[in-house]
Amino acid sequence: MIKAVIFDLDGTLLNTIEDIAYISNTVLENNGYNKLPEKNYNYYAGKGLDHLLKKVMEASNVPKYFFDDIKLEYYQIYNKNAHKNTKIYPGINELLTKLKQKNISLNVLSNKPHQQTIEVINLFFDNDTFDNVYGKQDNIKAKPDPTLARKLIKKLKLKNSEILYVGDTLTDMRLALNAGLTSVGVLWGFRDEMELVNAKASYIVKEPLEILKLIEEKNNDSNN
Repeated sequence: MIKAVIFDLDGTLLNTIEDIAYISNTVLENNGYNKLPEKNYNYYAGKGLDHLLKKVMEASNVPKYFFDDIKLEYYQIYNKNAHKNTKIYPGINELLTKLKQKNISLNVLSNKPHQQTIEVINLFFDNDTFDNVYGKQDNIKAKPDPTLARKLIKKLKLKNSEILYVGDTLTDMRLALNAGLTSVGVLWGFRDEMELVNAKASYIVKEPLEILKLIEEKNNDSNN
């Protein structure tokens, strides 16, 4: 019986890649480096801001000792340009509404810094949409480390078998494995199907409402 869903944020609920690329490329150009193709950011994003910036700097041959300056400038530009092109993926709002109607607990677990995660959720979704929203916290390792996921599971007071974890990357599927959760890989996000297959996703879906159908089928089986 599925009673809760934990969603990744970037590439799962929201298409943020255009803004991530714009902010990162603006930092590069401000410091005399050429911008990188937007498609590159599909593979840089997903493991937190530090990983993103390290991959950007590596690809652009920016010396490592500039990291702190680059990170500070990223935050400065983010604060002014964070969500200009960010969009909710088609079908997500309908999925969330129907899940809430079935009394499924909705939650978010992201590698985006915690305060940014809270801000973006409040900007794009109604206040009562999600029961718990967790972003990357300074004293806890990023996904796929399961520490924060286990904290959320404990707060939900549910069995692992009663929770689905939904995400779009290898990191998300590994997080689900590490935390002992059933994983759903989505194909509308930043990565391709082969990555999700290789990452041993429990299920792979092409459209948001397939998640609703999956939950209905699992819950019907539990009731029979």
